[in-house]
Amino acid sequence: MTAAPRRTGSRTLLRNLRLISGLYLLGYVTSHLINLSLGLISIEAMDAARPYLSGIWGTDVTRLILLTALLFHYAIGLWSVYERPRIGGTVQDLVQALSGLAVIPLLSIHAVGVVMLQRAGVDVDYDLIVRIFWLSNPGYGLIQVLLLSVAWVHGAAGFFMWLRSKPTIASALPWIYPLGVAVPVLALLGFTAAGRIVLASGIGPQVVQSEIAPGYAAPEIPFALIIQIQSSVMWGAVVLGVLVLVARLMRYALAKPAVIHLKTKNVGSFEGDTGQTLLDAFRTHGQPHANLCSGRGRCGTCAVRILKAETNLLAPSTLERATLDRLKFGGDVRLACQLPLTSAGALTVERINEPDFSFHEEEETQVSPSQVSA
Repeated sequence: MTAAPRRTGSRTLLRNLRLISGLYLLGYVTSHLINLSLGLISIEAMDAARPYLSGIWGTDVTRLILLTALLFHYAIGLWSVYERPRIGGTVQDLVQALSGLAVIPLLSIHAVGVVMLQRAGVDVDYDLIVRIFWLSNPGYGLIQVLLLSVAWVHGAAGFFMWLRSKPTIASALPWIYPLGVAVPVLALLGFTAAGRIVLASGIGPQVVQSEIAPGYAAPEIPFALIIQIQSSVMWGAVVLGVLVLVARLMRYALAKPAVIHLKTKNVGSFEGDTGQTLLDAFRTHGQPHANLCSGRGRCGTCAVRILKAETNLLAPSTLERATLDRLKFGGDVRLACQLPLTSAGALTVERINEPDFSFHEEEETQVSPSQVSA
């Protein structure tokens, strides 16, 4: 097996791991947001639903899976930033990338705090949590709101991007998109409503341990230790992210890419650099190109027909081949997001789809010929 197939196979594996871990983390955040939204009813309603929503993540098994998913997702995200030729693309790409780098530092604040409180013997219910966030440590509560917002933006952006690449679901997206706004807004309103309740009561955070044996005191909340560990995790993740960005800059500063002459039929020509994909070359030079899955090789909307190749083109990866076969493209068609530019020369291609392509337009195109013939 050559190095190229091994690399493309590894990229496919990383994509799958990133998708699976991302969906798991999105489920974690979504259940917590839904639980918070019940604050619009009462704090008692939040606690009544807790075993079925946020509480299901509190077992040893789910915690281990959550930690594994966090580490995998963050590590794969850092690796994608390191190897990506250009950090850019659409606004959605940038928002997802930047929010992804902040997920681990912020999510660690919540996870570490809850676990340590439980280890200290504290009954962590929403009555206690809301009192801590609104009365004892409002700054800490603000960080939690920021955490949920950033994590939701990152997860929802990736989830909707994944759905966009599926023709059977694309038509339903206008009905799904409102949930991207409704879920966090309702959670914030629920959190605010619960906060107003405790502010009106004016009672500080209390830890109540029922049926304590004589001689035992109620557990103390280890705020100082929690904050210390959370700060270490947060700043460690920040430093790691900065090191990856520096390593990326150094790698491309030391690289000596070759020039490849690219031409798109009916669009124009430009010079690109080797070491990037054809889609990245389009983006770098400001040429719009359809890519509903944002370069993940799933939708096939970035497909181009190879008209003339005076350069060495690597064979399609397993992922690219599967997408091309599913769309019944011929051997002269490649996915721009999966076609690496590896050597100097010239390449002439033709777009299969227009830059503003949508699956809805494709359905209309497929129906119109039969309507005309009828």
